[in-house]
Amino acid sequence: MLKISILTPIYGVEKYIEQCARSLFEQSYASIEYIFVDDCTPDKSIGILQSLLKEYPGRAQQVRIIHHDRNRGVGAARQTALMAATGDYLLFADSDDMLPKDAVEKLAGKADSSHADLIDGGYREWCDEKAGRLQKPFDVSDEKLLKLLVCQNIITNRLWGRIYKRSLIMEHRIFFEEGINYAEDLFWNAQFMFYGKKVNIDDAVYYYRTDNENSYNHNISEKNLLSYFKSTRRLIDFFEQNDKKHQYLRATEIGIVNAYRWAANAHVAFEKVDQALDYKPKNCLIRLIIKLIKKGVPVKRVNLIYLAYRKLYTLLISAPSAVS
Repeated sequence: MLKISILTPIYGVEKYIEQCARSLFEQSYASIEYIFVDDCTPDKSIGILQSLLKEYPGRAQQVRIIHHDRNRGVGAARQTALMAATGDYLLFADSDDMLPKDAVEKLAGKADSSHADLIDGGYREWCDEKAGRLQKPFDVSDEKLLKLLVCQNIITNRLWGRIYKRSLIMEHRIFFEEGINYAEDLFWNAQFMFYGKKVNIDDAVYYYRTDNENSYNHNISEKNLLSYFKSTRRLIDFFEQNDKKHQYLRATEIGIVNAYRWAANAHVAFEKVDQALDYKPKNCLIRLIIKLIKKGVPVKRVNLIYLAYRKLYTLLISAPSAVS
């Protein structure tokens, strides 16, 4: 039986941790390792978790709670959990989200039968204690999925709702970086997908909470945007070092435009984007689009060019002789 490690960072989630942890401990699958990382949370989250463990004596020995001595951010918390994990596959579960009871059983079963590196499942958004409609994973080739990911804002960039083969992570040193706490999953997922092979299951294996106003996704501050720019720079670094045939160059440059769009909408100085990315696109149209944004042309108007170009690219990579 495959061993699945569930990795959960904890910070400021006393309102949600009980519901999350119950969904983890009540999984129908037996061979699970639970790793919770207390990122120096200031609330009662850890106490709630420890009290809850008394109700699940059969799971208690499978649980590790690791404490940071200071608040280091979600990137560091994920990395702490990753390095502590011993399972065959890793499942990332955020501490305000939940899993259906048979989620791990379905994911592990598919991993056992397929031996794939990434098992990608469906999910439902969770709001006001209700589950939304099923969102199935994209049924496209591994190469196209990675291109869509690095184009940005086309597919959901997520760690959750999937399991990842740990041996591939360790072989290629696919690690999180302390200090990147927003969009940390962008460059991490891109690295994994570059090396790994994926299979899908269409069933919902995750409930993603959308009504937690304290989550990173609800707080797109300048600090978080700077983290996102750093994640994009790491993405550029990775492909410059590993994509010798430049298969992902155009997709990466399309994604880079997104950093300037976000900066314009959030009124973040473009000099900060330039400094963080330190990259001059090779594509002349991409350079023009960025120039227009920096000159103050409204993003809505620039989008007429940008989104049309991005759409054309996604159509071309679906053609029999796909472009890079």
